[in-house]
Amino acid sequence: MTDFDIETATRAIDAALGGPGGLGLVFTVFAGVPGVTRIPARKSLFRSDPERVQIGSWRYEVTRDQRIRADHIVGGIVLAEELLPAAAIAPHLARALAEIATSYGPPALPHLAAALEVLADAG
Repeated sequence: MTDFDIETATRAIDAALGGPGGLGLVFTVFAGVPGVTRIPARKSLFRSDPERVQIGSWRYEVTRDQRIRADHIVGGIVLAEELLPAAAIAPHLARALAEIATSYGPPALPHLAAALEVLADAG
């Protein structure tokens, strides 16, 4: 992979979302990519927080009604918030991954290629 292709990434993510692993698999696979941070779900008696994944400047979490909340975060401040249906998440994630490819450059490309290959095989 010499360049990041958003269309290929969208297709691989979309295929994995329709497969048995779903969004959990997608979050798990991308957790190993530089610039991606996965925060596991926390549950306690009085409070619970869903699993969150930050890809570049976007943070994703699944809401109680199974939609995906995407927050655009810059400098620790939420600048924008979107509520996406599950079907619209693949292109959004692909654009966030393109941001990683641009920010980290060539060292991140093999990680992204490997993650997308796993997703394509899982779908």
